[in-house]
Amino acid sequence: MDSYVQWLKEANQPVYEMAGTYWRVYQNALVPACPKPEPTRLSMRQANELLTRSRAVLLRYFTRTVRYPTPFWYTACAEYSFPRLPSKVRGSIRRGFKSCRVERVDPAWLADNGYPCYVAAFSRYRNSQPETKQKFDEMCRVSPEGPFEFWGVFVGDRLAGFAKSAVGSDYSATLVLKLDPNFMHLSTGPALQHTLLNAYVSEQAKPVYAGFRSIAHDTNTHDFLMKSGYSRVYCDLKVVYRPSLQAFIHLLYKCRSVLNRFPESPTKRSIQALLTQEEIRRSAEWDRKHAIRSSLLERIACSVWGNRYGVREK
Repeated sequence: MDSYVQWLKEANQPVYEMAGTYWRVYQNALVPACPKPEPTRLSMRQANELLTRSRAVLLRYFTRTVRYPTPFWYTACAEYSFPRLPSKVRGSIRRGFKSCRVERVDPAWLADNGYPCYVAAFSRYRNSQPETKQKFDEMCRVSPEGPFEFWGVFVGDRLAGFAKSAVGSDYSATLVLKLDPNFMHLSTGPALQHTLLNAYVSEQAKPVYAGFRSIAHDTNTHDFLMKSGYSRVYCDLKVVYRPSLQAFIHLLYKCRSVLNRFPESPTKRSIQALLTQEEIRRSAEWDRKHAIRSSLLERIACSVWGNRYGVREK
């Protein structure tokens, strides 16, 4: 069993097993519990059973990766070599280490000292708000018993950014990455990413995964990662709704242009995120039904970009 899933179970956090995959509830959605992205197959009967057992409002996963660009992806780095990076990126990393240092940090120390950095990072995001200090403390303090490692980037004695990684036997996954924008001009981000990729990919031969594209929040994190040695792995998106929510989503999707006329609010942002997710799901489903188009796109992408956009479906 994956070490992260094992930690979830030992921490008495709800985990549900189905079709050889463990699932957990994240923001009212049921998702694969392991932070290492892997294609998953489910029947509709299995999906509905999971929704009933977990009481989640929807279930989200992917079934395949492709070589051509799609609206949904995750970010990963399986090979890392500093000399092979573009000269501009190497220069940013060198400048970063002239101004800052990166080192492992204790989660209890981060709980006591990291919240201002965490809050500052959200000034770069749109449609997103930081969690409370209590939630931040929980994120840090529940970690010592689990397969986690924390890294901090410092400018003098000031914490300028941090990362939380889940480390498995054959992977590392960046669960949290926050940078204080007041220090980003000192290349703190490239220095932190170089340290992570060098430690896990180069030294331990473990691919690093940085999560799926954000649907609810508007950030440029994945664009930043693309410049730091990562690649996008494009995939499809499967979403199964509870029956009551499915009818509601289909109705709202037909009237989604009307939603833009309403004033901004947390409720409006939540609905927009659901509709964006539905749009991505429908796009992926259309590609699947039009296999000739998908095959043509994949051949073109392979000839132009090689393996840059992920791996072929197995």
